[in-house]
Amino acid sequence: MSEGNESARPLDEPIVDPITFEVIKHRLWQINDEQGLAIKTISSSPIVVEGNDFNVGLFTADGQLSTAGAGSLVHVGTMGKTLKSILELAGEIEDGDVFLTNDPFLGALHQSDVVIASPLFLDGRILLWAANVLHHPDVGGIDEGSFCISARNLYQDPPRYFLKIVSRGRLQPEVEHTFVTNSRLPDMVALDLRAQIGAIHVAKRRLEGLIAERGGAVVRSVMHRSIDVAEQQLRAKIASLPEGSWSGQAFMDGVRIGDDRIVRVMVTLTHTGERLKFDFTGSDPQVDAAVNCTYHACVAGAAVPLYSFLCQGDVDWNEGLIRCLDVVAPEGTVVNATFPAPVSICTIGFRWLVTVAAAQAVAKMFDASPNYRDRVCPSWIVSSNCNNLFGLDRSGRRVGILLSDHRGGGAGARSFADGISHAGPITSFSANMGNIEGTEWKLPLLYLFRHQLPDSGGAGRFRGGLTSIAAAMPYGVPELILKATNTAGTDETNAHGISGGYPGAGSQTIVVHDSDALDLIRRHRLDTDFHALGGTVEYLPSKAGRTLGASDVLVFYAPGGGGYGDPLERDCRAVARDVANGWVSQEAAQALYGVHLTDTGIADDDATAVLRQDLYNERRSGEARPFTPEAARPRLAERGPQRIGDQIAWMCEGGDSVLSCMKCGNALSGPAGRVVTKRANMGKAGPWAAIRWGGESPNFVLQESSCGSCGMLFDVQEVRT
Repeated sequence: MSEGNESARPLDEPIVDPITFEVIKHRLWQINDEQGLAIKTISSSPIVVEGNDFNVGLFTADGQLSTAGAGSLVHVGTMGKTLKSILELAGEIEDGDVFLTNDPFLGALHQSDVVIASPLFLDGRILLWAANVLHHPDVGGIDEGSFCISARNLYQDPPRYFLKIVSRGRLQPEVEHTFVTNSRLPDMVALDLRAQIGAIHVAKRRLEGLIAERGGAVVRSVMHRSIDVAEQQLRAKIASLPEGSWSGQAFMDGVRIGDDRIVRVMVTLTHTGERLKFDFTGSDPQVDAAVNCTYHACVAGAAVPLYSFLCQGDVDWNEGLIRCLDVVAPEGTVVNATFPAPVSICTIGFRWLVTVAAAQAVAKMFDASPNYRDRVCPSWIVSSNCNNLFGLDRSGRRVGILLSDHRGGGAGARSFADGISHAGPITSFSANMGNIEGTEWKLPLLYLFRHQLPDSGGAGRFRGGLTSIAAAMPYGVPELILKATNTAGTDETNAHGISGGYPGAGSQTIVVHDSDALDLIRRHRLDTDFHALGGTVEYLPSKAGRTLGASDVLVFYAPGGGGYGDPLERDCRAVARDVANGWVSQEAAQALYGVHLTDTGIADDDATAVLRQDLYNERRSGEARPFTPEAARPRLAERGPQRIGDQIAWMCEGGDSVLSCMKCGNALSGPAGRVVTKRANMGKAGPWAAIRWGGESPNFVLQESSCGSCGMLFDVQEVRT
């Protein structure tokens, strides 16, 4: 990403006064929002109508994002690349043309995310583009739902298209047929395609009215200026951050059916001046599985935590942010896969983990900044536990759906408050969980329960947000086909805590075979504990395919959020309240928070003080060694202690900078550093971590680092064994 990459502009482009600028900019927002409303009005796909898995955007003539919708950030983050591909490959582009592409190597996220784009002409030249992208329920490929968890190469993935679906204002029926006929759900896909085309026409009509009122040159000037303003605002924000480097990582435990290898995404975030650099060197080589990520998807994924936490409502989401970034992703790795790598799971595969790793690094950077510590959030629904269900309904009609319950996962704790439960994905601020009754109406499926999952938020001074668990089974039909696509979480959780906070719950799909669920319902004995459903419990690997019989139950949960700070520093009354609300068990209150509750649920201060002191003593028992910081001391302007969160700080001792404990003053790094580092099973973080392995993952452990003098916990990490 080059610095100050402004598009070429006419020399006579008018200068617009501030009031006119804001008025027209908001008109463009309204027009873009109306494009989105048109899609929701016409579409019948649950993932669109209820889940809002789409987005809309307005772009400059050369494909720079000017106005983003409220949907998926990674959708609009890659559409600019798609428009540049259209400009490069389409040859002659005429007024009234509408293009379709789902080719990930031309800019689409994955083949299910179909991009529809059309230019708006003025005086024989392209003035701007209107575009949208929508997740289609099935576009072909080796697996139902088109997350091709069995694919070994791109040719087993869904077909890739680059088509002119409308030519000079006329729909091309043969082109439409070619696209629709490859789907297992052609009627639903056909209607979604018409929704996208209709939305384009709505946006263009409104834009033509705005241009007639204000003039094309003024509209173009506002679009360019909005990008410039966002860039200037972000450069100022970035300049106020501490300079230095911070790392983040995330692991995938299983890349396709039958291949459970562990694969890593690694990033180093470096801040210098007014720029941020995400360097993914160290990420593993690309795999023969559809979870690979393309370069432009990697860029979009790395930008997500900055859009969400650095912009924070006062900076527009547009190309201005991308101008401030440098993204290094070595070719041939899982974050920049090269042709013909399969990529149909890119968006919930390694693109998702790019965002997870980048968010961890950004949280560490904010934690080292007094001005931005209130924006620290180390994790936010770090896995997309997607389950596609396909089959025949009672009339023999083929049906299929992508369940969206995974959006009920939890977000990480903040430096001042607990994390948000059931937070929705960080990539989309309009994403929803599907309505249970609507899902049951469209699919022969019966939900048994969907509820909060106690102990799923990572322990900390501030607790991570809770996730939810759902259970459903075939209803009125003999079977349904399950294609389970879980980003990660059956070994490690990736639900990072920070500053001593524990990770949140993992992510798991479960099948209870030959259950007694229907009989329990008839006898009014149904329990929300899936172990009480009878039958045989099978914990699936992260990528799996099964046939669900009439008495089989699908159970699944997304990750919780990681904690912030040492759990023993949490207010006893907050722990008691969590237990009373059913958010934390009494066992976790005692083991993780060191809180002793009376029979009436009130924290016993004296017993708690004794219990916590025992836990502090246990932490500091063992060999103490100097702690090695992951990066050099951040270069901050102010003098004195440079705090990192609430517990540790850089201190100057004898001309050298060392990390010190803020509780007791003990040196943590340097020759006199005293830190006790211990390892524990993943299950110590909570009952929903590595549940597939009974809490004892064969591939990961928790590594806990505590002050050797007072026992304060300041770092918890998931590490490969």
